[in-house]
Amino acid sequence: MLEIDTFFIISLLLFFTGFISGILAGFFGIGGGIIVVPVIYHLFNFLDFSENIAMHMAIGTSLATIIPASLNSLVEHKKRDSVDTSLLKKWRYTILFGSVIGAGLAQLINGEVLIVFFAFFSFFVGVRMFFTKPYSINTYNFLKSIQKIISFFIATISSLLGIGGGTLSVPLLISCGRNMKKAVGTSSGIGFLISLPAALIFLIAGLNVENKPQFSLGYISAIPFFLITFGTFFSVPMGVKIMHNLNDILVKRFFCILLLLSAFKMLRDLYV
Repeated sequence: MLEIDTFFIISLLLFFTGFISGILAGFFGIGGGIIVVPVIYHLFNFLDFSENIAMHMAIGTSLATIIPASLNSLVEHKKRDSVDTSLLKKWRYTILFGSVIGAGLAQLINGEVLIVFFAFFSFFVGVRMFFTKPYSINTYNFLKSIQKIISFFIATISSLLGIGGGTLSVPLLISCGRNMKKAVGTSSGIGFLISLPAALIFLIAGLNVENKPQFSLGYISAIPFFLITFGTFFSVPMGVKIMHNLNDILVKRFFCILLLLSAFKMLRDLYV
């Protein structure tokens, strides 16, 4: 059993994690998994759970927290007419299918190769978005022609890593002609479509697993879920409001910095 003061500190940490991830969800259209996964992973490591249990609990719980955070962000962005609803309808089946595949793979394989790929891809996209002009018309037409295929792989990788997919979907949406605000708002909807089936699979897959934390449902830990969700409830509208008060170029620059930092952190956590 945890001492009262330790439990209080952990509770504050989880609430603060939710608060920060909620701002990111509203501001960038990401689910916040880039922050939530490592925090929960290190928390369960600190509490002496095995690395395998800690990582699966971190990914499953992160995906569960993304459901309300991305839905909250989607509603707030829709109020400001910055969601491409028709595109979400076109992509919904490939995203749902990709999410199921990714969550299934997460139960079977080591994700190190995909983490490296994701990190280098994020680095490349971040640098290109920061320094270069929009794609040529030929590149734009090519990306538009294969956007459903790309959305499948975005959903697969995102559910495998326990993230909402915004770091991948926002650059794709911009490449397909959406402005930054529309890309961020639409990405919130993509995060919801990714996280819902993926979290359900992690819940089912972990039902019969032993030596999990108390108050867990499958690979979803109830206490971190509720505390993080409570934090995002307050901060998502703040993130959306801040984003819509800035011009597209500035938001784009901030997003590029987020991509570069997340790429660096993933590689650092993997190899250090």
